[in-house]
Amino acid sequence: MGYDRHPIGMTMQYPVPDQTKVNQPLYASRAEWISPGYDDEVFAAGGVPQAPGAPPSRWLVDPPAADGRKVIINDTDHYALGGDALWAWKSFLRGLHPILMDFGLLGGVNPPDPAAGGPMSHAAFEPTRYAMGDTLRFAERMNLIDMAPRDDLSSTGYALANPGQEYLVLQPNQADGRFTVLLEPGTYAAEWFSIQDRQTVPGEAMTIDRPTALDFSAPSQASGPVVLYLKVDSTT
Repeated sequence: MGYDRHPIGMTMQYPVPDQTKVNQPLYASRAEWISPGYDDEVFAAGGVPQAPGAPPSRWLVDPPAADGRKVIINDTDHYALGGDALWAWKSFLRGLHPILMDFGLLGGVNPPDPAAGGPMSHAAFEPTRYAMGDTLRFAERMNLIDMAPRDDLSSTGYALANPGQEYLVLQPNQADGRFTVLLEPGTYAAEWFSIQDRQTVPGEAMTIDRPTALDFSAPSQASGPVVLYLKVDSTT
Protein backbone atom coordinates (compact mmCIF):
# COMPACT_ATOMS: atom_id res chain seq x y z
CA MET A 1 0.00 0.00 0.00
CA GLY A 2 1.46 3.34 -0.98
CA TYR A 3 1.45 6.57 0.96
CA ASP A 4 1.35 10.12 -0.34
CA ARG A 5 4.54 12.01 0.46
CA HIS A 6 4.02 15.37 2.14
CA PRO A 7 6.73 18.02 2.56
CA ILE A 8 8.02 18.36 6.11
CA GLY A 9 8.30 21.87 7.55
CA MET A 10 9.55 23.82 10.54
CA THR A 11 8.59 27.25 11.82
CA MET A 12 10.38 29.77 14.00
CA GLN A 13 10.71 28.84 17.68
CA TYR A 14 9.95 31.37 20.39
CA PRO A 15 11.28 32.34 22.86
CA VAL A 16 14.96 31.65 22.25
CA PRO A 17 18.17 32.80 24.02
CA ASP A 18 19.46 34.75 21.01
CA GLN A 19 16.79 36.15 18.69
CA THR A 20 19.34 36.97 15.97
CA LYS A 21 20.04 33.23 15.57
CA VAL A 22 16.43 32.09 15.65
CA ASN A 23 16.41 30.97 12.00
CA GLN A 24 19.69 29.05 12.00
CA PRO A 25 18.10 25.75 13.14
CA LEU A 26 15.53 26.07 10.34
CA TYR A 27 18.11 26.43 7.58
CA ALA A 28 20.30 23.70 9.10
CA SER A 29 17.42 21.24 9.45
CA ARG A 30 16.25 18.57 7.03
CA ALA A 31 12.91 20.34 6.72
CA GLU A 32 11.82 20.94 3.14
CA TRP A 33 9.92 24.11 3.92
CA ILE A 34 10.56 26.62 6.68
CA SER A 35 8.83 29.70 8.05
CA PRO A 36 11.46 32.07 9.49
CA GLY A 37 10.93 34.92 11.93
CA TYR A 38 12.50 38.17 13.03
CA ASP A 39 16.24 37.88 13.41
CA ASP A 40 17.16 41.55 13.19
CA GLU A 41 20.08 42.79 15.27
CA VAL A 42 17.92 45.46 16.86
CA PHE A 43 15.97 42.73 18.65
CA ALA A 44 19.01 40.99 20.11
CA ALA A 45 18.15 42.28 23.59
CA GLY A 46 14.81 40.49 23.51
CA GLY A 47 12.62 43.19 22.00
CA VAL A 48 9.90 42.35 19.52
CA PRO A 49 8.96 44.25 16.34
CA GLN A 50 5.34 44.49 17.43
CA ALA A 51 6.29 46.69 20.39
CA PRO A 52 5.25 50.37 20.10
CA GLY A 53 7.97 52.41 18.43
CA ALA A 54 10.04 49.39 17.40
CA PRO A 55 11.53 49.51 13.88
CA PRO A 56 10.02 47.09 11.37
CA SER A 57 11.75 43.80 10.64
CA ARG A 58 13.62 43.22 7.39
CA TRP A 59 11.22 40.35 6.68
CA LEU A 60 8.51 42.99 6.34
CA VAL A 61 10.23 45.88 4.55
CA ASP A 62 13.02 44.21 2.53
CA PRO A 63 12.77 40.41 2.82
CA PRO A 64 15.90 38.40 1.99
CA ALA A 65 15.77 36.41 -1.24
CA ALA A 66 15.25 32.67 -1.22
CA ASP A 67 18.42 30.85 -2.25
CA GLY A 68 16.84 27.55 -3.25
CA ARG A 69 17.86 25.57 -0.18
CA LYS A 70 14.35 25.60 1.28
CA VAL A 71 10.82 26.54 0.35
CA ILE A 72 10.28 29.65 2.49
CA ILE A 73 6.90 30.68 3.84
CA ASN A 74 7.03 34.35 4.81
CA ASP A 75 4.50 34.57 7.65
CA THR A 76 3.80 38.05 9.06
CA ASP A 77 2.77 36.48 12.38
CA HIS A 78 6.48 35.88 13.02
CA TYR A 79 7.63 39.51 12.82
CA ALA A 80 4.83 42.06 12.39
CA LEU A 81 1.23 42.97 13.08
CA GLY A 82 0.13 42.37 9.51
CA GLY A 83 1.52 43.40 6.14
CA ASP A 84 0.47 45.61 3.25
CA ALA A 85 0.14 44.98 -0.48
CA LEU A 86 3.75 45.97 -1.13
CA TRP A 87 4.94 43.40 1.43
CA ALA A 88 3.15 40.67 -0.55
CA TRP A 89 4.79 41.73 -3.81
CA LYS A 90 8.25 42.15 -2.29
CA SER A 91 8.00 38.66 -0.81
CA PHE A 92 6.90 37.16 -4.13
CA LEU A 93 9.68 38.88 -6.10
CA ARG A 94 12.21 37.56 -3.59
CA GLY A 95 11.05 33.98 -4.20
CA LEU A 96 9.11 33.67 -0.93
CA HIS A 97 5.58 32.46 -0.25
CA PRO A 98 3.75 35.29 1.57
CA ILE A 99 1.25 34.37 4.29
CA LEU A 100 -0.71 37.09 6.08
CA MET A 101 -1.70 36.98 9.74
CA ASP A 102 -5.04 38.57 8.94
CA PHE A 103 -6.10 40.39 12.09
CA GLY A 104 -8.98 41.85 10.14
CA LEU A 105 -10.62 38.40 10.03
CA LEU A 106 -10.24 37.51 13.70
CA GLY A 107 -13.84 38.52 14.26
CA GLY A 108 -15.00 36.22 11.47
CA VAL A 109 -15.32 36.58 7.71
CA ASN A 110 -18.42 38.74 8.18
CA PRO A 111 -17.48 41.24 10.89
CA PRO A 112 -20.21 43.56 12.21
CA ASP A 113 -18.76 46.56 10.40
CA PRO A 114 -16.37 45.56 7.57
CA ALA A 115 -15.73 49.20 6.68
CA ALA A 116 -14.76 50.26 10.19
CA GLY A 117 -11.52 52.20 10.34
CA GLY A 118 -8.36 51.41 12.25
CA PRO A 119 -5.17 49.46 11.47
CA MET A 120 -6.71 46.14 12.54
CA SER A 121 -10.05 46.53 10.78
CA HIS A 122 -11.36 44.19 8.11
CA ALA A 123 -11.06 46.95 5.50
CA ALA A 124 -7.44 47.74 6.39
CA PHE A 125 -6.23 44.35 5.15
CA GLU A 126 -8.28 44.22 1.96
CA PRO A 127 -5.47 45.58 -0.29
CA THR A 128 -3.13 42.91 1.07
CA ARG A 129 -5.65 40.15 0.36
CA TYR A 130 -6.02 41.36 -3.22
CA ALA A 131 -2.24 41.62 -3.63
CA MET A 132 -1.73 38.02 -2.56
CA GLY A 133 -4.30 36.94 -5.14
CA ASP A 134 -2.61 39.07 -7.80
CA THR A 135 0.78 37.48 -7.13
CA LEU A 136 -0.83 34.07 -7.43
CA ARG A 137 -2.27 34.95 -10.83
CA PHE A 138 1.14 36.03 -12.08
CA ALA A 139 2.68 32.85 -10.68
CA GLU A 140 0.16 30.75 -12.59
CA ARG A 141 0.77 32.45 -15.93
CA MET A 142 4.56 32.40 -15.78
CA ASN A 143 6.90 29.45 -16.18
CA LEU A 144 7.75 29.89 -12.52
CA ILE A 145 9.78 26.69 -12.16
CA ASP A 146 12.54 28.21 -14.32
CA MET A 147 12.52 31.64 -12.66
CA ALA A 148 14.60 32.75 -9.69
CA PRO A 149 14.97 35.93 -7.63
CA ARG A 150 17.66 38.03 -9.34
CA ASP A 151 18.18 41.34 -7.55
CA ASP A 152 21.26 41.88 -9.74
CA LEU A 153 19.18 42.28 -12.89
CA SER A 154 17.19 45.33 -11.81
CA SER A 155 18.22 48.62 -10.24
CA THR A 156 15.19 48.27 -7.95
CA GLY A 157 16.59 45.08 -6.43
CA TYR A 158 13.36 43.17 -7.01
CA ALA A 159 13.15 40.78 -9.96
CA LEU A 160 12.10 37.25 -10.77
CA ALA A 161 13.71 36.13 -13.98
CA ASN A 162 14.53 33.40 -16.41
CA PRO A 163 17.02 35.53 -18.38
CA GLY A 164 16.25 35.64 -22.07
CA GLN A 165 12.72 34.33 -21.51
CA GLU A 166 10.74 36.03 -18.74
CA TYR A 167 11.21 38.88 -16.28
CA LEU A 168 8.94 40.20 -13.54
CA VAL A 169 10.31 43.38 -11.99
CA LEU A 170 8.94 45.42 -9.10
CA GLN A 171 9.35 49.17 -8.81
CA PRO A 172 8.27 49.67 -5.18
CA ASN A 173 8.77 53.43 -5.08
CA GLN A 174 7.13 55.56 -7.74
CA ALA A 175 9.14 58.56 -6.57
CA ASP A 176 12.32 56.85 -7.79
CA GLY A 177 11.03 57.14 -11.36
CA ARG A 178 13.07 55.36 -13.99
CA PHE A 179 14.79 52.06 -13.36
CA THR A 180 16.90 49.65 -15.37
CA VAL A 181 16.59 45.97 -16.21
CA LEU A 182 19.45 43.94 -17.64
CA LEU A 183 17.97 42.00 -20.57
CA GLU A 184 19.31 39.22 -22.75
CA PRO A 185 18.76 39.36 -26.54
CA GLY A 186 15.22 38.72 -27.76
CA THR A 187 11.93 40.30 -28.75
CA TYR A 188 9.80 40.98 -25.71
CA ALA A 189 6.16 41.78 -25.08
CA ALA A 190 5.71 44.18 -22.15
CA GLU A 191 2.95 44.68 -19.61
CA TRP A 192 2.59 46.96 -16.60
CA PHE A 193 0.52 46.23 -13.51
CA SER A 194 -0.40 48.87 -10.94
CA ILE A 195 -0.35 47.38 -7.44
CA GLN A 196 -2.48 50.12 -5.96
CA ASP A 197 -5.17 50.32 -8.66
CA ARG A 198 -4.83 46.69 -9.78
CA GLN A 199 -4.94 47.83 -13.39
CA THR A 200 -3.04 46.33 -16.33
CA VAL A 201 -1.49 48.66 -18.89
CA PRO A 202 -0.01 47.23 -22.13
CA GLY A 203 3.58 48.20 -22.84
CA GLU A 204 5.50 48.51 -26.08
CA ALA A 205 7.17 45.46 -27.60
CA MET A 206 10.94 45.70 -27.88
CA THR A 207 13.79 43.87 -29.57
CA ILE A 208 17.15 43.53 -27.82
CA ASP A 209 20.13 42.60 -30.02
CA ARG A 210 22.70 42.17 -27.25
CA PRO A 211 22.74 42.10 -23.44
CA THR A 212 21.52 45.56 -22.46
CA ALA A 213 20.66 47.44 -19.26
CA LEU A 214 17.49 49.07 -20.54
CA ASP A 215 15.77 52.05 -18.92
CA PHE A 216 12.08 51.82 -18.03
CA SER A 217 9.53 54.25 -16.65
CA ALA A 218 5.98 53.33 -15.70
CA PRO A 219 3.24 54.81 -17.91
CA SER A 220 1.12 57.57 -16.40
CA GLN A 221 -1.90 55.23 -16.25
CA ALA A 222 -0.07 53.00 -13.77
CA SER A 223 0.08 54.97 -10.53
CA GLY A 224 1.96 54.05 -7.38
CA PRO A 225 4.16 50.95 -7.08
CA VAL A 226 4.17 48.86 -10.26
CA VAL A 227 5.40 45.59 -11.67
CA LEU A 228 6.76 45.17 -15.18
CA TYR A 229 6.26 41.83 -16.91
CA LEU A 230 8.42 41.00 -19.92
CA LYS A 231 8.12 37.79 -21.91
CA VAL A 232 10.00 36.78 -25.02
CA ASP A 233 7.94 36.37 -28.18
CA SER A 234 8.42 32.72 -29.13
CA THR A 235 6.95 33.28 -32.61
CA THR A 236 9.83 35.47 -33.80
